[in-house]
Amino acid sequence: MQIRIVGAGCPACRQLEEDVRAWIARHRIEAQIERVDDLIAILDYRQLALPGLIVDDRIVLTGYPPRHRLEKALRDIIGEGT
Repeated sequence: MQIRIVGAGCPACRQLEEDVRAWIARHRIEAQIERVDDLIAILDYRQLALPGLIVDDRIVLTGYPPRHRLEKALRDIIGEGT
């Protein structure tokens, strides 16, 4: 599974990455987590708000959501793990 955090390194982008990494670890899910912070690469995703969360080339979230919304989105797209 490939997870990308798309953002320019702002506090919200860093927090999203931290929250996603923690959730993935807590649920023991194997995933490659990559931060995309190159401006040209960010523009290629055509997101209207940053940060963005992309799982297996599917945009899951844009903008930094409340934690419960982030966790629900991760459960819906990834599952609970083991």
